[in-house]
Amino acid sequence: MKTLRDLSLVAAMAALAPTAQAQNVGAACGCPPVSSRTTVNISTLVDANNNLLSSNTVLTCNNLYILNTRMYVNAGQDLFIEPGTVIKGNSNPGAAHAIIVARDGQIWANGSESCPIIMTAAADPLDGSYAVTNRGQWGSLIVLGRAYTNKRTTDGDPTATATNGVGTIEGLAAGDSRHLYGNPVGTELNDDNSGVLRYVSLRHGGQVIGANNEINGLTLGGLGRGTTIDHIEVVSNLDDAFEFFGGTVNAKYLVGMHCDDDYIDWDQGYSGKLQFLYNVQGPDNSGGALNQGDNGIEADGDDAATNFANGGLRSTPVVYNATFIGRNNNDEGIEAKERTQGIIVNSVFARFAQGLNMTTEVETFWNSNEFQVRNCTFQGVTNAIRINGAFPAVGSPAHTKFFTTDGNLAVAANALIDATYNMPLPGNAISGNDRLNPVPAAGTAATTLTPPVDGFFSGAKYRGAFQPGAQPWTKGWTLAEQLGLDLSVVSGCLGDLNNDGLINASDFGLFVPRFGLSCY
Repeated sequence: MKTLRDLSLVAAMAALAPTAQAQNVGAACGCPPVSSRTTVNISTLVDANNNLLSSNTVLTCNNLYILNTRMYVNAGQDLFIEPGTVIKGNSNPGAAHAIIVARDGQIWANGSESCPIIMTAAADPLDGSYAVTNRGQWGSLIVLGRAYTNKRTTDGDPTATATNGVGTIEGLAAGDSRHLYGNPVGTELNDDNSGVLRYVSLRHGGQVIGANNEINGLTLGGLGRGTTIDHIEVVSNLDDAFEFFGGTVNAKYLVGMHCDDDYIDWDQGYSGKLQFLYNVQGPDNSGGALNQGDNGIEADGDDAATNFANGGLRSTPVVYNATFIGRNNNDEGIEAKERTQGIIVNSVFARFAQGLNMTTEVETFWNSNEFQVRNCTFQGVTNAIRINGAFPAVGSPAHTKFFTTDGNLAVAANALIDATYNMPLPGNAISGNDRLNPVPAAGTAATTLTPPVDGFFSGAKYRGAFQPGAQPWTKGWTLAEQLGLDLSVVSGCLGDLNNDGLINASDFGLFVPRFGLSCY
């Protein structure tokens, strides 16, 4: 076990350009270099209707898989993906190639920190050079289950079906039973298990299949809490990074970068738990095609105002420890609308026009604490709170509730984290040393609420996705680290104890009182 006396207070800064890693994917698991893997077309593993030929299909890391068609994992089928496996999707606008796990099918994509599973565009060389503006190059991953949703036959949209509680998932066509999610009202399976997704990176997806109909980075429809989801990254998706259409599934350690819509989107009665979320909009703000992102969280309760009257339940997720960084334009950190409920606690929202934006319906739930935003920090945000298009006056009941009763803070730009960086687009090179640092300095203190001890939440008593002064959990498996969007290049500088990018007296002050103590 190392002690702090082993730390060097003088260390060289790591290289600033993206580092080539294409040939190292899965090396720690004994996987061969990507360039020497045998190419296997997914079309050889499915039938004419894109259904898996085998009830137990295994994708191994000695092969490079080309998603040249859709792949459906149907009821009773299992898809196993080994750590270190790479899947590259071909472009097919209008009928995007995607991996779809239908109800009662299961996916077992159990990667690891040293051997993540990567699904990306066919043209991605996996060396960090493929521009983050390359979005919508293939479909992505869709997983469907039988847990609760408040979809109703009266929703009046193409995703409604003839059965209350069952919908057709966004991004796929109606009329195909493989595209359904949820279960008839009263028969929901809230502990439904669709498998395991762990250490998976989804890149450059979200291809359009029709007008205003794209596939999300990770689409979860009616997924049950028996499913395991942690350490998932979505980069450069054309639609939302993560969208929860109802369901009860829980998820931890989610990364979203450079997507073209929201980063966490829930609706249709979603009631799961989320912790450790890190999401960053792209830096471009020209108003053109390179703009990246919309809201940090888009929180919806249902698709139609009549759902609650027809027996539907609101969305009631519980969120702890999120860090969302905007691009300082007109977006909201939290866009709470369509009668959502739920709880968001101990989180950081930086560089948004509005921190929390609520509609009239949500304000009712906010006043009764059925919708809560508590102990969050809004950094460099133009207006921390907006209700029904207006900003509460200082000293008003709404202002007092938000900043006093609910313990939220409004702080200056970069007061808690370094939320600015310069990435000239369309390339991926960071300008000079102008990088993000979402990790607060060691010793950063702010009053927080302890997450409940319930077998899922970790007892993280700090605001944001990362422990102050600690190495970020993105290190070792994400493209975010490779691009320098978690300050990993500075975290590798052993003397920089407070992760502020400098080795100075502040680091020495942290070092001296702990000399000789365990690092762990």
